[in-house]
Amino acid sequence: MITTFKLMRQVIVHPIDFYHYIQEQGKITWGQGIFVVLLAYLARMAGLLLTGYAYETQETYEISFLHEFIWIIVPWLTWTVSNWGVSAILEGEGKFKEVFVGSAFAFAPYAVFTVPITVLTNVLALDEQSIYSFLINMTFVWVAWLLLLKVRVIHDFEIVKMIWITVLSIIGILIIWFIGLLLYGLMNQLVHFLIDIFKEVNFRR
Repeated sequence: MITTFKLMRQVIVHPIDFYHYIQEQGKITWGQGIFVVLLAYLARMAGLLLTGYAYETQETYEISFLHEFIWIIVPWLTWTVSNWGVSAILEGEGKFKEVFVGSAFAFAPYAVFTVPITVLTNVLALDEQSIYSFLINMTFVWVAWLLLLKVRVIHDFEIVKMIWITVLSIIGILIIWFIGLLLYGLMNQLVHFLIDIFKEVNFRR
């Protein structure tokens, strides 16, 4: 765990060195990537619960732990799969494990700074909301920048190709989501169909 926190510090302070480092054999584990994403999730939940009253957009009872978990895990996993697939086709050098863990560590700024920024909402007046919005938006920009840097360093792409791969990866994410929703709808209909048949059989007995 200590090593993971050191790597989080490295990706925040020296991101290029970090992404070169994780390409070395045996330097990273799958668990480290999962741990960082879980930290980001905990930071998200803590942020929602610690938000100042004037800045609240929903009541505590309205917060869904499952929905918030999905909104972090699904984009991360689909980005990982899509970016690795597109990069592999277009001669990217990164391995799936490197893309998996590298994408996870891009959440480090969000995991580290979300709670301190959110705590500010308890001392900032509502007309100072621009300060909070700026700081929280900067964490998202930081995460996006790390993801782009990961594409460039791990796959050894030039800037133009990095941008092209990123665009294709986003398209890939949309395709994955579309297929996922389509399968979910079909499975949902199948389950309801089987339930109706089961009810009909029991009714006729």
